[in-house]
Amino acid sequence: MKSIDDVQTVAAINLATQQFLTESYSYLQTRHPGEYEESAELLKQLEEATARMRTSEHISSHVLADIDQQHASIADEAEALLRAAQRLYNRLPSETDALTDTQREAFYAEIEMVEEQREAFTGQANAHFAGMGDVARQYIANDVIITFAGIALALIAMVALTAGALWLIERRIVRPLRSITNVASLLAEGRLDGELAVTSNDEIGMLQQTFNRMAATVRQQTSDLELHYRQVTQARDALETAHRQAVEQLTIIQQQQETIRELSVPVLPVSHDTLVMPLVGALDSTRLIQVQEQALERIAATRARRLLLDITGVPVVDSYVAQGLIRVVQAARLLGSDVTLIGIRPEVAQSIVGLGISLSSIRTCSDLQSALAQKGGRS
Repeated sequence: MKSIDDVQTVAAINLATQQFLTESYSYLQTRHPGEYEESAELLKQLEEATARMRTSEHISSHVLADIDQQHASIADEAEALLRAAQRLYNRLPSETDALTDTQREAFYAEIEMVEEQREAFTGQANAHFAGMGDVARQYIANDVIITFAGIALALIAMVALTAGALWLIERRIVRPLRSITNVASLLAEGRLDGELAVTSNDEIGMLQQTFNRMAATVRQQTSDLELHYRQVTQARDALETAHRQAVEQLTIIQQQQETIRELSVPVLPVSHDTLVMPLVGALDSTRLIQVQEQALERIAATRARRLLLDITGVPVVDSYVAQGLIRVVQAARLLGSDVTLIGIRPEVAQSIVGLGISLSSIRTCSDLQSALAQKGGRS
């Protein structure tokens, strides 16, 4: 039946959406281009499944017309889910290196929203397929009522017939219908293993065969829904596990970044009241902030009276870098520590003089040995 195709199509939509969200989340974490391409393939699968949902032929009769209406509603929800996935994919950058933490969190939030929309779609689809069983039961009940009405009319017309005719009616009509009613009641209670014995080749036998086919379809649909539910639950558990692993990886990365930050601007004690801070490489705004934070934290922690700031390894000192170093000196003095600037190379000295920067208020030394030899006074 077409209802089975609908169950399979809904399962395909859910699976494609789940895999697409997982690949998108993994792409934001690993930045692997292959996962970006896999997201595009999964999005195509979702588009194909959604198209099948819209164009599939469904049960159509005056009794089950409301099922067609529910089917159209589910198709609308599937298309809305597809549009949400397309918007997410269109916003994904082909390169994630430039994304900030805030932007990543926004993508994670959007993935969660699409996941919630997928769960809502699944709930509506499950309710629809459950409703199909209720409608089918109503359809059987209506057939039984119609049949009983015909039997009642026949009994009125045959009131003058002999006891033998009444016995024949009891055996050929009433008993089979009673068995249909009993099995229908079991089906309504959720017991799907009942099956009628076909007692004849007439209309009653056809009704028995039709009922058996309907019961087999309900059993198959119920089995498919249970399988789909297990698949969705497994996929959700896998996503939660991946999320926990991603959080743990982010924590490790943050710890590593903190360690790298501390190693990039080391502060070394050389005596009980003297610290040395060797700087190597270019100083940008981020490193200048790290230099000031590390210096002040170590001065406050050790109560050091002297800080030897060695810039021998700094290739360029422009006005911005010089002003940043002056701010470090001033902040250290507020904490009671005297700062000596070490290792100003000739070309750096010429650059500072050419820029008109005055370092007259800062103690300077040519090398670390000379600075350690000094006990006080300005050079």
